[in-house]
Amino acid sequence: MSRRQVRGSQKISKSRGRRSENKKVLIVTEGVKTEPQYFEGLASHLNAQAVHVISVRPIGTGRDPLSVVREADQRRRREEQDGDAFDSVWCVVDVDTHATLPSACELASRNSLHIAVSSPCFEIWLLWHFEEHRAWVTVQALAGKLKKHGVSGKKLPSNFPYSKYPEAKARAEKCEAIRVNHSPPNPSSSVSELIAELEHACKVKGREQP
Repeated sequence: MSRRQVRGSQKISKSRGRRSENKKVLIVTEGVKTEPQYFEGLASHLNAQAVHVISVRPIGTGRDPLSVVREADQRRRREEQDGDAFDSVWCVVDVDTHATLPSACELASRNSLHIAVSSPCFEIWLLWHFEEHRAWVTVQALAGKLKKHGVSGKKLPSNFPYSKYPEAKARAEKCEAIRVNHSPPNPSSSVSELIAELEHACKVKGREQP
């Protein structure tokens, strides 16, 4: 089975003849469990509603933002050399306490890679699936708030509300705008830009109607 037959955590039957219909997206994340699991779950949810199917490959590095961008660039080049290039490559990173974030943003820009930054961390994006939150927040406080919604540890529950991503996007838009990627306000997240691209690629039914 070729790598092009992978759709999130599911296998699909897909020939190269359909390549032009479907978009192939690489998402390289800082976290090794939560973020890849979220994007696999979201891709499955979007594909279930979609006119066009997307192929999303989430990969967690467990390293700092600069390492995430380097990994994404290496994987993109490798796929290009194999003759099956990604249509879009995203790096998902946190502000947290990382000193390499400015360098990561600069490298991503030089190599035409997309970067989605969350402040203080990706968990703010998860929280917005459940509730509004616009005040400054710590990583520890976010973990406590998510625990009240059944999200504890690094593994998302099987009933995580992926369908609530439009609410998360709307809540992200209410926060202070991100003007400089390497210094975004707390709280904020540009993951919504990645979600918008996935949604557009899928042409999710009911969302493009006038």
